[in-house]
Amino acid sequence: MDKIAYQLRPASKTTMSPCARCCRPSPGGQPCAKCLTDELGSLIKNYGAAARWLESTKQATQDAGTVLRYASLTGDD
Repeated sequence: MDKIAYQLRPASKTTMSPCARCCRPSPGGQPCAKCLTDELGSLIKNYGAAARWLESTKQATQDAGTVLRYASLTGDD
């Protein structure tokens, strides 16, 4: 799960290369978050739970970015 979260880094923060499995853009050319999620779903025999976890992790990452962006705009130190 840590690997999946790590692969959700924005393209602006890392070097993107084709995923080692599906050729989608992926940080460092390692297996992308989608491929790792497929593997996790197979491992736990519950793809739906793995897919929901991926989506919630993506949303949390986006929310954190939004909060930090708005915090930087307030200028309150």
